[in-house]
Amino acid sequence: MKKVVAGGFLLISGIILYLSVHIPAALFASKLGSWTTPPGRLGTALAEMGAVATINGSIILIISGVVVILWGAFEEELIRLYKYSKRRSDIEKSANEHTH
Repeated sequence: MKKVVAGGFLLISGIILYLSVHIPAALFASKLGSWTTPPGRLGTALAEMGAVATINGSIILIISGVVVILWGAFEEELIRLYKYSKRRSDIEKSANEHTH
């Protein structure tokens, strides 16, 4: 349960950080006179504002939050599945030793 709560905090912080940078960048992008095509209007606005690292950090926070939430939610099932597969491979290994 603690992992789910921690992952939730990471996810919410990443979303708040993303929006707090993305909205001003979008407003700034609407006032741009020229931009280059590969990053586009918003990418150029983010680069001019110096917010590319912040956007990347917020995306990392969002992804890590989702991973921690999933890890916390399915940890017991993954441990049970690992123990079952290990036990099964041990049984198969001992059965193969007895047949040879």
